[in-house]
Amino acid sequence: MKEVSRRDFLKYVGVGALGLVARPKLLPAFERGLFPPTDASDVVQCFHEGATSGSTINEPVVQIMTDESIMAIAGIRDVGAAWKTLFPDITDASIIGIKVNCINSQFPTHPAVVRCICNGLAQMDVGGTLFKKNNIIVWDRTNSELTGCGFTKYTGTDPNTVRCFGTNESGYGYDSGITFNVNGSTQHPSVILSQTIDYLIDAAVLRTHSQGVVTLNMKNHYGSVNNPGGLQHTSGCSPAVPSLNQQIRDLITPNNIVKLFFIDGLFGLYSGGPGGSPNFNPKVLLMSRDPVACDKQGQNVINAERVLHSLTPLDAAQITTAAEPPYSLGSLDINLIELNNVGIGESGRPVLGDGMFEVSPEPMRDRATVTFAVSRPGPVSLELMNAAGRTEARLFAGTLHKGKHSVNWRCERRLAGGTYFLRLNCAGATRVRKVMVVN
Repeated sequence: MKEVSRRDFLKYVGVGALGLVARPKLLPAFERGLFPPTDASDVVQCFHEGATSGSTINEPVVQIMTDESIMAIAGIRDVGAAWKTLFPDITDASIIGIKVNCINSQFPTHPAVVRCICNGLAQMDVGGTLFKKNNIIVWDRTNSELTGCGFTKYTGTDPNTVRCFGTNESGYGYDSGITFNVNGSTQHPSVILSQTIDYLIDAAVLRTHSQGVVTLNMKNHYGSVNNPGGLQHTSGCSPAVPSLNQQIRDLITPNNIVKLFFIDGLFGLYSGGPGGSPNFNPKVLLMSRDPVACDKQGQNVINAERVLHSLTPLDAAQITTAAEPPYSLGSLDINLIELNNVGIGESGRPVLGDGMFEVSPEPMRDRATVTFAVSRPGPVSLELMNAAGRTEARLFAGTLHKGKHSVNWRCERRLAGGTYFLRLNCAGATRVRKVMVVN
């Protein structure tokens, strides 16, 4: 099979073997007048049925998920080169920090997932040599919280070992030279954040919060400052969380130090958070350069589960506020790229287990049968859009169980011949397939 770039793949939505499906953004197709421009932000959502077995994480599967996700973000079919695109001007002396969430020892950012990120970073070619794992620092507030969640505190000098320690490690602490003003109170950042690292990966978890509504990427800085407490929790963390993230973006040198937002969604808490054990198992990883889009999609995943339990969907004010001036941290208009059950086939290419959908007959006239797979039970909608992105018909809207489904549709009015798109919304994810209509 011919190797294609992600950009070329998106020109042929629905036919690639990569398992990528997306709502079009600024694509070559738009250059031909097929799609309207949007301000959408890429979020990769990778699901794999084999990511976990009971409470056990299957790390080799998660490694594939992580590798495929970063390659989808970068549009490069090389893991090391894909990671390198995140870090402008990186050298062999650069330090990359990974901020994890260890406030709840029953449900942290999982060490196995962080190892998969580190393995990918170590594949970067920097100045002719592979990036040293010792130039990676996994950190949170305290050493005890890290070790209590299964991380191993770093004590050696091996260049092939990732460093791991808390802000309370001797020689670090908080930086009194930088002051954040959040809701009229002052905060000082961790020295790890302000003086030690050159780039940051925000590795959050998927859970609700009794006061902040959700704890995702933007609320993953509880251990990044010396005075979190109730400060970030008033009014549902809005505008405190957007304000803190905006100041981390603008006041820490270099500016925009956070280069990737990552949500460990192998397990999740759809209610009752932030404490306690996970209560659902979405088996997904979320990855984006945009914190607002990533958090919005994380909330979508939580809400898809809440629907199954007849709970009211969440709408965290902190996410909406973060997208608006004066914070302008990202976009609520998500360009979702979904990877489902990726793996390695005989050709060395990724293969897809489920998630794509088929149309018969093709090209279609005034009727069609659409067949698709639902990886998790939940609300599903299926629409037909014209080339300008307007909805021409709704083929289905309802709740479906996990498995394969078919929708038989007959057009109530004559459609003009040409290119159309079927859009499937399922469990917080969007898939798009191109179809041709003939008269």
